[in-house]
Amino acid sequence: MSHPEERPSAFFLAWGKFVVRHRWLLLALTLITSGVSAYFAATKTTVDMGVEAFSAKKSESTAVLKEFRDEFGRDDVWLVVIEGDVFSVAYLDRLRALHEKLAGIDLQLDSLGERRPSELALEAAEKKAPTTDGFGDDFSDFGDGADDGWGDEEGGGLFEDVISLINTKETRGSAEGIEVADLFPHTPPANTLPAIKERVLADPAIAGQIVGLSGRHSLIIMRSAFMSDDDSNLVTEEVRRITGEMAADDFVPHVAGVPALNTDITQMTMSNMMRLFGAATVLMLLTLLYLFRHPVGIGTPMLVVAFSSLNTFGAMAAFGIPMTMLSMILPAFIVCVGVGDSVHLISVYRDARARGLDAKTAAAFAVGTTGKPVFFTSITTMIGLFSFRLASIEGIQQMGTAGGFGVAAACLHSMVLLPIALSFVRNGTMGARAKGKSDRLDGFLRKCNAASGLPDDDGCGPEPAVARRRRRRTLVLGFGLIIAMIGAMSLLRVYHNPMAWIASEHQLSVAFDMMDEHMGGNADIHLLVDGPEGKGLKDLALLKGLDALESYMADFEHPLHGKVVGPTLSILSVVKSTQRALKGGDNAEYRLPDTDRGVSDNFFLFENAGPEQLSRLATNDLTRGRVSFRLKWIEANGYAPVAEYLEAGIEKFIPKNATVQPTGTAYTLLSTIGGLIGDLSRSFGFACIIITLLLMIQLKSVKMGLIAMVPNLVPIIFVMGFMGLTGIPIDLANILIASIAIGIAVDDTIHLLHHFRVHFDEYGNVEEAVRNAFEHA
Repeated sequence: MSHPEERPSAFFLAWGKFVVRHRWLLLALTLITSGVSAYFAATKTTVDMGVEAFSAKKSESTAVLKEFRDEFGRDDVWLVVIEGDVFSVAYLDRLRALHEKLAGIDLQLDSLGERRPSELALEAAEKKAPTTDGFGDDFSDFGDGADDGWGDEEGGGLFEDVISLINTKETRGSAEGIEVADLFPHTPPANTLPAIKERVLADPAIAGQIVGLSGRHSLIIMRSAFMSDDDSNLVTEEVRRITGEMAADDFVPHVAGVPALNTDITQMTMSNMMRLFGAATVLMLLTLLYLFRHPVGIGTPMLVVAFSSLNTFGAMAAFGIPMTMLSMILPAFIVCVGVGDSVHLISVYRDARARGLDAKTAAAFAVGTTGKPVFFTSITTMIGLFSFRLASIEGIQQMGTAGGFGVAAACLHSMVLLPIALSFVRNGTMGARAKGKSDRLDGFLRKCNAASGLPDDDGCGPEPAVARRRRRRTLVLGFGLIIAMIGAMSLLRVYHNPMAWIASEHQLSVAFDMMDEHMGGNADIHLLVDGPEGKGLKDLALLKGLDALESYMADFEHPLHGKVVGPTLSILSVVKSTQRALKGGDNAEYRLPDTDRGVSDNFFLFENAGPEQLSRLATNDLTRGRVSFRLKWIEANGYAPVAEYLEAGIEKFIPKNATVQPTGTAYTLLSTIGGLIGDLSRSFGFACIIITLLLMIQLKSVKMGLIAMVPNLVPIIFVMGFMGLTGIPIDLANILIASIAIGIAVDDTIHLLHHFRVHFDEYGNVEEAVRNAFEHA
């Protein structure tokens, strides 16, 4: 026997009546705030797909990376690797034309000179004023800094440096000492090219740096000032357009580099977000059509979702929170939360209309009945998201803040916009069942309930033996599956490699593979070198230590990937190339001088002959310099053996009176990935504790609060176990799945147990309370 409808909450019933009474005013306020949000979202949104968005603001690696950029400029450049017969007149002529076209790119970019949003946040955190770049280049300055393969700066275009064989320089002896002169001031005659090829490929300053060791590949390196991701994407598209126009049978250019990777990841992520949001919208519309069969019941929940998403992205734009690969999931997440709240409220509303209540009264009653669980579900989900503030990674913190705001917006619209819309419905019960009738969904829920008892058990007297056996069987099966999935979780691995998201036949994958195979790699690790006080970089002992470190790194063998360390860009090249020039150009003399005086003299000569080239590798006072190792592109954790080997080498070879600090995108990403699990474990643990306490408060029982957490954790265990079994790794794109899953799962738990608790407190019958919970939740 079914008991009467449960009583609504006095507070939320009063709120429902207030909303209905002032519906026109509240509707106008909703539209105004949504319009303002749309304006900010359309005009102020920024995108940040770089690794810095996931860097810990206060980590040592992030601080060193910022310090490196302050001294030497941005450490990511556009790379064009060109396949063909490099030492042929046709290739060199076409290379010169492509070089000039790229150097002449002059797009009007509003953000040129500005740091990324994540870097600006670091500036603000440190209370430093500068937000534009200085001078210098990326690791791929290797082309102009690579030993004596110097490049001229090109003026008049977007790029500060465009470096290729066309403007590569070499250090030569002269009557005055040395000169830093063009390698190819013009295209040489065809009959001289074999000799030039032999000379260039024997030069460690050029071979492997600007031209491949086989003579079949060369590089163009383009460095610009800092800019936003949106503007960087425009530059990438323009570079690709020009290189595509210049392609020929024996001149095949491919665009690589981190900016190109960020462009493709941004486009792919935005496309996926739109497809995901579209698919979620269609599925939700079909579900709402099946459930409610009324325009208001179908359209209003989607308006709740749309307005909540607008408010979220508008707030992100207004407060300078950029879109990252993590925040791209927010629209689909808000669909789940917003529609979930709406379905609960509309379900109660339509049943109230079926009992004869008018639209306004039914809308207020629905708010009064569902308001408390909707409020608690929103609070618990917000706590799950706000727990991300405990993470040390900026991108995760921002995602938690934005997600929590989105949930609050969805709750507010569900409690304001939805009852307003329902109050206007004149006729129709939105698919409500006639009394005593049931549908397929009711039948399915009865079967679920029957798995732990008997459908016709009235809850009075001793528990039937059949019901007891069913309950035990269900528990044994459930716990068996849980244990199996916990075992499968041991197969999970942390693996972050954005290139793995891109198809192998994609133009970027082809370019990255070519860079790895023929030009030493796409990634980099930099060393920020501070010399001893009073000597700086002129200290021979320091330079010998760096020289030994470079040789040590060249010998590194990765346990999984073999040789991953490629060419080195180093302050040593200045001293070595000058020493060789002074000795008549003999490659055997490409070495360090024997005395501190020799080092000082070489620096002096080179500074007079090529000051711009020196500034790319050292500060003006020669107290601080750089060493950059080019590496093959592998997944983030794969750089851990490289970093450990490098750190051991620094400890072994660098004098104690000098300081050498590793940094760079690859190094920073490694430290970021390494800290993810600890960060998220703390966030997830905090969320679990707070949610458990809230459940105890809402259900007025410690026991029920603890029991309620079981169904919240089981979906996470199953998802993680499934990922382990199928080989899906944990990376920056799905790292938040557990914390988000508990935020959604707890919603169902709260609704079910709320209705169970209310009914049980009033009538004291467990079986009836369970059936009532299934019916209402």
